Amino acid sequence: MIHNKYNDWFAPIRSFLMASSAAILFLSSGLVQADLEEEEGAELAWKYHCITCHGEDGLADSTRYPNIGGQNQMYLVSRLKYFRDGKEAGNQMNAQAVLLSDEVIEKLATHFSKKSY
Repeated sequence: MIHNKYNDWFAPIRSFLMASSAAILFLSSGLVQADLEEEEGAELAWKYHCITCHGEDGLADSTRYPNIGGQNQMYLVSRLKYFRDGKEAGNQMNAQAVLLSDEVIEKLATHFSKKSY
């Protein structure tokens, strides 16, 4: 590039525009990732029938089932692993959770913990 007085004047603006563009790309990629994680969590909730008792947003239609929307993510992980390991004999969640891998448990827990009621 040829150096002249106009290049010196435009340099800070160019730097600002480049930094702003990079920031927008970075933030939008995070939003896209969050959308993908939300979509995957919702699909897993359908696949493993969580929504049947706990509702799409973790809000149960019946007092028989707990509301899990907005619960602490680590609490949900620990409970799902507890049920998967059959530590509470006769609980209907044992049969549901036995199919879940650690990865699926993490994704489901994250999905429902981000819901609110």
